[in-house]
Amino acid sequence: MGYTGETILSPKLDIVFKMLFSKEKNKDILKAFLSDMLDIPENELHNVIVKNTEINPESINEKYYRLDLNVDIGTQLVNVEMQVRAEDFFAERSLIYWAKLYSSQLDSGTDYKEVCPCIAVNIVDYNIFEQHDDFRSVFEAWDKEHGIRLTDKMQIHFFELRKIKTNIKDDISANDRKKLWLQFIRAETKEEFEMLRQSEIPAITKAVNSLYDMSDDERTKEMVRMRQKALSDKISELASAERKGRAEREAEIVSKLLASGMSESQIQKILNS
Repeated sequence: MGYTGETILSPKLDIVFKMLFSKEKNKDILKAFLSDMLDIPENELHNVIVKNTEINPESINEKYYRLDLNVDIGTQLVNVEMQVRAEDFFAERSLIYWAKLYSSQLDSGTDYKEVCPCIAVNIVDYNIFEQHDDFRSVFEAWDKEHGIRLTDKMQIHFFELRKIKTNIKDDISANDRKKLWLQFIRAETKEEFEMLRQSEIPAITKAVNSLYDMSDDERTKEMVRMRQKALSDKISELASAERKGRAEREAEIVSKLLASGMSESQIQKILNS
């Protein structure tokens, strides 16, 4: 039987994404997701541990807090971030977060030769790389002149949701697990979730069912409302700062033009052109 509630929470919202994949009872979902997205056989993911399961009131209401997933998969550390709104220099930001994850191992006294490979996974709801149409981009550290990889301990993945041009039924027929997970994350309608739930892929079916349960839980829905308000406030603040910056630049231009001897009517014509 399908979901009978009114509203299905969106996995694209960072708090929903984190709550879904960080639950202990959903560890098999997280394991399958990482295996499919990173091309790591599930039997090699021996000990999957989410290292930051906490979601406290401060992090929900904090407009600039990152509700991503830090995961220890035994032999590698993985950071998974869901990003809906386009941000300037997001690629550079991802590199910094990868570096912090990598260097965090030395805080515990780990020797350089013992540090684990670190993988940053960025799922974004906008296009970053206009140079190609592929929805997946993977970056490593290479010598481009000689084709030598500097280290096998660095990977940064970007998955661009808007570059998925196929439909769910075709992806189910092709058993394209990467696309189906991304279809799940970007799904909005009950029809889409029902198609995914009936895909006969156990982890995706369970992910949809778990999302349905979350969508019926009043405490979860209240946390989501709080998070949406915080993010909306952030957008409003950024827009206000941008408008203020434009006004200040315009005032500076007017001041310079008046000082040059122009009349106010001449300046107004320039500003309106």
